[in-house]
Amino acid sequence: MARASQAALTVQAVVFGFDPDPGTPSNRALQVLTVRSGVPIADVERGETCAEAAQRAVVEAGLDLDGGRRGSRSHRSSLHLVGLGDEPGRGNRALVVQYYGTAPFGEVEGPGRWAPMGRSLKLDAGAGAALKQAVERLRADTKNVAGAAALLGDVFTGDDLLRLHVALHGGPKSSERTFRRRVQELRDSGVLRPVRDNEVAALRLRVPRFRSPAGTGGRPPELLRYSGSGGEEEQLAGLRTRRSA
Repeated sequence: MARASQAALTVQAVVFGFDPDPGTPSNRALQVLTVRSGVPIADVERGETCAEAAQRAVVEAGLDLDGGRRGSRSHRSSLHLVGLGDEPGRGNRALVVQYYGTAPFGEVEGPGRWAPMGRSLKLDAGAGAALKQAVERLRADTKNVAGAAALLGDVFTGDDLLRLHVALHGGPKSSERTFRRRVQELRDSGVLRPVRDNEVAALRLRVPRFRSPAGTGGRPPELLRYSGSGGEEEQLAGLRTRRSA
């Protein structure tokens, strides 16, 4: 009786970032971490979980999801299981476990690079299949405040939320003015909270988009954080019917 070949266990990690620079067109603002013509990938080592291997793949690509605690179990929530694939391996079959995550857009210190999503993005077949599933999950997650905030980072503006929504969903269901009013409602209800006054000056000094547009003399945008309470249920796209008092 022939001995069955053992399948290799491999992980792929699709990590998205969002370029918040107002000068970046919305259709190029959503970025994905790539390594050559694929996404971060790794074989699962002995004694390692699939989630740990996926995180290791991202770190080796040059993006540290866990503040330097390589191999830490504490950051598993940053990568989410999205699917399983079955690809031909080198002489065996390879079971591919696919993960997706988000990270603030910034410099990548390694072989990986950020690549804008769109028709110009060319990936190999395996990475393309993983990317398709990850994009669907990302679009579902970023309809809520918690998912959008995870992609934008710790501090953001109402305009950042709007640009992200345009990049992922083609714009809000209603007008931009209505969307901005919705952001204000979330701020007033405490789902979004303003950054403390003693932090604002340093943030505006460090991040150009947090200041007034050059030459306008206008009021700078309010800086916001996600409070971590209630945002999972708070839709950015659809306005709730407000009862009259």
